[in-house]
Amino acid sequence: MARMRILRRLTAIVAFTAAAAGVAAAAPTTTAHAAAPRGTLLIVPGQSFGATPYTLMADALRRDGYRVRVLDLMGTQLFSDAHAIGRAVDAEKAARPSTPVSLVGHSVGGVTTRYYVKNLGGASKVANVIAVGTPEYGSPGGCNQPGTDGQLCPGSAFLRDLNAGDDTPGPTKYYRIRSAYEWVTGDLDGGQCRVTPLPAFVAPTGYTEHTAEAVNPTVFQAVSRAVAGHCDGQFVDQPDGQLTAKNSLRPQR
Repeated sequence: MARMRILRRLTAIVAFTAAAAGVAAAAPTTTAHAAAPRGTLLIVPGQSFGATPYTLMADALRRDGYRVRVLDLMGTQLFSDAHAIGRAVDAEKAARPSTPVSLVGHSVGGVTTRYYVKNLGGASKVANVIAVGTPEYGSPGGCNQPGTDGQLCPGSAFLRDLNAGDDTPGPTKYYRIRSAYEWVTGDLDGGQCRVTPLPAFVAPTGYTEHTAEAVNPTVFQAVSRAVAGHCDGQFVDQPDGQLTAKNSLRPQR
């Protein structure tokens, strides 16, 4: 299966890069250990990836001073995943009430993250939502993609509900990060920082590059800067109703 081959390739990239970076990772600074965490980041994986491919991202963000947890979700049960995200946020807030919590969702993980924030009360609890390569208005590939019952297909009942009204409610800050070779823009209406598209990491093809966002060091840096409050692109407050699945497809490259 193509997805499994790509997943195995990503896992190999994780192992190789982690070994190459072993010396630096083995010698964290005293300051990083002594300081309180800058915030808690919960990483929500893409479909069928699980937690393993996000090891490099998590380690990079920890070196930047964040407390990081990767949720081991498979991205095939969107409603239950959104509730699981909520439980993880509640656990972090209960354990560290004064530490801000941010969500980093890759691919479908960005969709379930936003569903939690918008529809399950997360906007009052989450400081930042950072969507990486997320089909916010769906993608044609989601129409026959196994495991999600067509919920990522443009125009699905799930997406109509999610995108009705303001896409970016509450005091939460919203960021979009994507490769220049993504299939979709990831744009939202309301206030959103649209980070300048990142150069290709693996190959200039949509699916491979989309998957490789999970292990792209440039993505890690963009996430870290977003959580720190930097908008390395353009902040757009787009009126409700202007975005559609059609005009979110095939962004200009």
